[in-house]
Amino acid sequence: MAVFLQALGKVVYGTWLGAVPSNLFVFLSFALTAAFFFVVSGRGVGERAWGPLLLLNVATAVTFIAFFYALKLIEPAIVGAVDIGVGPILVVLITLAITGRRPTGLRVIVCLGILIGCAILVLAALRGTRFASSGVQAWLGLGASLVAGVGAVFITMSSRTLLGRGWTFGAVLAHRFYLILVVSSRLAFGSGQDAVSWTGGLVAMILAVSAIGVLAPLYLLQIGVGRCDPYTVMVTMAAQPMLTLCIEVFSPVYAWSSLTALGVAIISGFLILDVAAGRR
Repeated sequence: MAVFLQALGKVVYGTWLGAVPSNLFVFLSFALTAAFFFVVSGRGVGERAWGPLLLLNVATAVTFIAFFYALKLIEPAIVGAVDIGVGPILVVLITLAITGRRPTGLRVIVCLGILIGCAILVLAALRGTRFASSGVQAWLGLGASLVAGVGAVFITMSSRTLLGRGWTFGAVLAHRFYLILVVSSRLAFGSGQDAVSWTGGLVAMILAVSAIGVLAPLYLLQIGVGRCDPYTVMVTMAAQPMLTLCIEVFSPVYAWSSLTALGVAIISGFLILDVAAGRR
C-alpha cells in the first residue's frame, strides 16, 4: 500500500502541481506531516540518540528536496526507478565496507542488472519527453534522483537505529523533519520566485497529495523499516517504479516512452528476482 501511495503521489504532483514550486510543496507537505505526528505521538521517544537523529534529519532534508526537484525535470517513472534502484547497491557496498561481508553471487547479478536498467533510463531521460526536453535538465533530474536514492538508504539505517533504542514509529516521524522545514522554508520564501496563484482547488490538491503521497506512505514505510533489514526495505520498493509507470498512462502530461518502460522493467525484474530468491 505504501508503495502504491508513493507512486500515485509522484504522478499527481507532477501532473497537477507543476505550478507549485517544489520547495514550497516540500515545506507545506512536511509541515502538515510533522504537525500531525507530533500531536499524535511526539512524546514516544526512547533512549537519547543525537547522532542517528541528526543523520535522519540531514538525510530527510537532502532526500526529499532532491526528490521533488527531480520530479520537476524528468518523468516520475525514471525518478522512481533510479531512486529505488540505487538503494540495494549502496546497502551492499556499505555492508561490505563496515562488516567485510561479501555479497552473494545473486546479489552481484541483481546489482549489475539494476545498473543496466539505470543506464537505459539515463538514455531515455536524455532523449527527452514532453516533460524534459533538454540534456541539461535531464542530467540535473537524474543527479537529483541519485541523491534521493542515496539519502533514502541513510534514512532507513538511522530510523532503524532509533527504533532499536525504543522510539515509536510515530515519534521517529514527529522528530525527523526539523531540518527539512528550516531549509525548505528558506528556499521557498527567500528565493524571490514567482508567486503562486492560490485557489481553493489548488489548496485542496496540496492537502490531498500531502496526505496520500507523503503522510500515509511515510508512516507505512516506517513500520516496514522497523520490521525488516535495510536491504529488504530497499528491495521491496521494487514495485514502485512499475506502478508509477502504469499510473502515468492516465496523466495528460507524460508521453509513452518505450525506453523508460524497458529500463523500469529491467530494474523491477531484477529486484523482484532478489526478493523471490530470498524467500526460498
